[in-house]
Amino acid sequence: MAKSWREIRQSLEYAAVRGALALAARLPIDAGQRVGAAVGRLAFDVIRMRRAVSIDNIVKSLGVSENEATRIARASYMNSGRCLLEFSAFARLSPAEILDLVAIEGRENLQRVLAEGKGGIIAAAHLGNWELCGAALTAIGTPLSFLVGQQTNTRVDDVMNDLRRKQNIGIIKRNVALRGVMQALAANQIVAILPDQDARKNGIMIEFLGRPASTVKGPAIFAIRRNCAVLPVFITRQGTRHRMTIEPPLYAIEGADEDARVRDLTQRYTDRFTARVRQHPTEYFWGHRRWKTQGTA
Repeated sequence: MAKSWREIRQSLEYAAVRGALALAARLPIDAGQRVGAAVGRLAFDVIRMRRAVSIDNIVKSLGVSENEATRIARASYMNSGRCLLEFSAFARLSPAEILDLVAIEGRENLQRVLAEGKGGIIAAAHLGNWELCGAALTAIGTPLSFLVGQQTNTRVDDVMNDLRRKQNIGIIKRNVALRGVMQALAANQIVAILPDQDARKNGIMIEFLGRPASTVKGPAIFAIRRNCAVLPVFITRQGTRHRMTIEPPLYAIEGADEDARVRDLTQRYTDRFTARVRQHPTEYFWGHRRWKTQGTA
């Protein structure tokens, strides 16, 4: 029986990931970054994958011209290519090598949350190489799990989670999110979530980059029910290395119902996202249809 286009596409995706792994195993990190940047530029200029979506998101979110948006989007794709090769190197990088790549600022904020004994939620954006945040945190001994969704390509999904496990990052699947996250928090672990994607009708409408955006409630709900903190964490490039910043923890307001507390806390950590993305627009992943769901904040 002939393969469907979906099966062919997924086979090509898997082959590309395996190729990136093989390449990352042989190249020094700086050479891998250069190769990744070239791959990202190819994806933008030749394959043109989600190019129009990215440019439109930038124009509407940052208020720049289409030419400037195109420049930002191209640089963003090149950053994504670098991230892919760096992530693929997780299979061979030791904790010491990870920490040589990533300077960490704000460790005292993480230590404060762990000292409270209630666990904590990291809210991170698709900015810089967010996968390196997890590897750097486990390299300094942080008990950490990622809350992850299921990729449509199950073979690629397995490869990604195996790479995370090689850096001692625990995996909590979305289909067991409530139980898994609450168990991790009860054990005083940190759970990292990337909540800057469209949440459709299940989300709450808040403002992100000046525009109403449907946003997941999970990080705020987990923090409120566990009475723990949300830690905004960001990572950006500094040449061939990275700087990760652990910002001061955020706590839910008192004296309001849960819906109001969820909205307030979600808006506050999303405001941190807005500030960082505006500072580093070329490192944000613009290809997601973040504002697809219509509504008012």
